[in-house]
Order: sequence, then C-alpha cells, then structure tokens
Amino acid sequence: MPMIRDGDRGTEADGSISGIYCTHCYQMGQFTQPNASIEEMTDVCAGIMSEMFSIPKENARSFVGQHLRVLKRWSGRMIPSCKSCGMPLVSEQDAGTESDGSVSREYCTHCYQNGAYTEPDLTRETMIEKYAPVLAQSLGMPLDKARKMVTAFTSALPRWN
Repeated sequence: MPMIRDGDRGTEADGSISGIYCTHCYQMGQFTQPNASIEEMTDVCAGIMSEMFSIPKENARSFVGQHLRVLKRWSGRMIPSCKSCGMPLVSEQDAGTESDGSVSREYCTHCYQNGAYTEPDLTRETMIEKYAPVLAQSLGMPLDKARKMVTAFTSALPRWN
C-alpha cells in the first residue's frame, strides 16, 4: 500500500507512526492479523486490488504475492526498493551503480547507472503514461485503472516528490 500521508501508516506501541507498516496491517505495535499466513494475506489483498482496479482475481493474487514476499514481515529483513520505480532491490544485481561503480542503495539498474538516471528527462506524468499500458496488459486490467494504480504507487516514491 502506498503510504503517502501519516494516516496511511500504522502506529507503534507508544503511538508514534510506523516507518514500515500501514494502518490496515499494524496498530499500536502489533499486527492487526498476527496469525495470518502470507497466503491468507495474499488472498485478502488480492481481493481488494481486484475490486479497486478491476484486475482478474488470479492476476491480482500473483501480483500481490510477489510484492508481499519482499516485505519485512514475510522476508524477515528490510529489502529496500528503488526510489524511482519501486522495484525491490533484493540483490546487488537489481541495484544501479554510482559514478564510482559502487552499488546504489537507492535506485535499481533500470533507473540509475553510473551515478545518473537512465532517463533523466522522465517526469512522473510520462512515467505514468509509459508504464500504465504495460501494467494494464500484464494484469489484464483497464488502462484507466492502471493509470490510477501507477499514479497512486508513484506518489509515494521519493524521486517524484
């Protein structure tokens, strides 16, 4: 879930805002469904996505399952994501490179190489128009819903804020 506003974020036991969990999953320092398996959570989230974005249920389930697996609750570790496109940086091969050749800790190889964006003139609006058709086709969803989904997702990415 894109966490754009503080109200989208869960809360820690002391009432402070969680840095990693949304309000639907985490409140007062505890998971709202502490015994849910990844399969159960995938089903719940896929149902919501399917309804919100008119995605066939099986396609939504596959998409959600891939995204849940990299979250700390399910992977057991913090996996950073690209601050431009949101791709999980699971391994060094996923990461872009800095100008000195070192691994970028903030961007993926598709968005960032040799210390610079691979598409420096890309705007959030052109990114939405470029990737919404790809998402629509891959998930079998209407293009207008894909635009809304990409718009929501990119609103939480640092490059576009």
